[in-house]
Amino acid sequence: MSTLFSHIARMLYRFLRLLFLFYIKIHVKRVFVKGSGNVPEEGPVIFAANHGNAFLDAIMLLLILNRPIWYLARADVFKTAWQRWILRQLHLIPVYRMRDGIDSIVQNKFTFELCSKLMQEGKALLIFSEGNAVPENRLRPLKKGTARIAVQAANSMNWPADFNIIPLGINYASHTQFRTEIMIGFGQAIKLNEFKSIYESDNAIGLKSITHAIYRGIIEEMVHIPERDQDNFAFVALSLARGEKQYPLFKYRFDEEGRLDHERAVLANFIEKDSPELRDKLARFAKRSRELHLPLSLAYSRIPDSRTWFLVWAFLPAVLGAIFHALPMSLAFWFTGKSVKDPQFVSSVLIGTGFILNFIWYLIFICVSIIIFPWILAGVFILPIMGRITLIYSEALSQQRARSLRLKMD
Repeated sequence: MSTLFSHIARMLYRFLRLLFLFYIKIHVKRVFVKGSGNVPEEGPVIFAANHGNAFLDAIMLLLILNRPIWYLARADVFKTAWQRWILRQLHLIPVYRMRDGIDSIVQNKFTFELCSKLMQEGKALLIFSEGNAVPENRLRPLKKGTARIAVQAANSMNWPADFNIIPLGINYASHTQFRTEIMIGFGQAIKLNEFKSIYESDNAIGLKSITHAIYRGIIEEMVHIPERDQDNFAFVALSLARGEKQYPLFKYRFDEEGRLDHERAVLANFIEKDSPELRDKLARFAKRSRELHLPLSLAYSRIPDSRTWFLVWAFLPAVLGAIFHALPMSLAFWFTGKSVKDPQFVSSVLIGTGFILNFIWYLIFICVSIIIFPWILAGVFILPIMGRITLIYSEALSQQRARSLRLKMD
């Protein structure tokens, strides 16, 4: 019986991953991946990442990598027996915090042991080393939990040479905006066995050294804004610079394209030249953009002529896609707006709600088609494509409007 349940669990994991592989292209406009060559195809590895989005961070890594990923999640989501079973089949591992109660912290012993077991089996584990999610472009001080888990696992395996920590930077053009862009950077591997002598000489210094190495590795893969008072102005500078790049309409994933390095360079330039005069100029750009109801990223964008032809031939499928998906997507936006007050959960709830509502909507369509109009059942394969065309059409229309305005924000 246990073998049967394990088989069902693996099928569930693969099925949901396949569905999310398609659906994530609805919520995320583009994803840029850097340093994927640093990721080992097999063997024990811990991904140590920043945490700017409660749910999307983990989902993106799950969808980008070919190997299965296990990851730590807040224990308060493992409330009931059926929730615990489902989440564990989806590779979530509960981690307990002080707010869960002092008695609960003891249960982290079993979490650490499970992580060690996964490493012994050559699995991949994702840990958000900041401890909690905050939607900002800034790396916060890291908790020592990542180093502790890594050291316990390394000890249990006698510090093997192939046991690495991969620093991971997850960056968002906007943490809460629908159709955002995501930049993911995999850093150089941190080899655990290089810290063996330091740790055995002094445990505290060893853990501190590993944590410091992780921090340096993550921040090298991030668009990291040092000061909070720079956030709004850096956002304007980055948004304006995004118009310098144009991408194929239907391409979703870009590997080693240089987008993350470009954003880091733009931010470094802003930080170097930061002054009251520059801030005033950027503030005027933002104000002019709001007056024209035009995204900052389109202010200096160079729109290729192919966009015009796309607006002609894609009009009908875009309209049909909008009509079919209007109800589930409207409900998803309405529910998210009504129920979510904390920005860190906006994208998570919108993605989850939209995924469930669209799944139900398609099931209804299939059932009605089978009973009444079997001949339109083929639409179940065409309609998702039309839905994506609708989103791309809307964005191309905004680009065309920017061209017609010939916006100058000097």
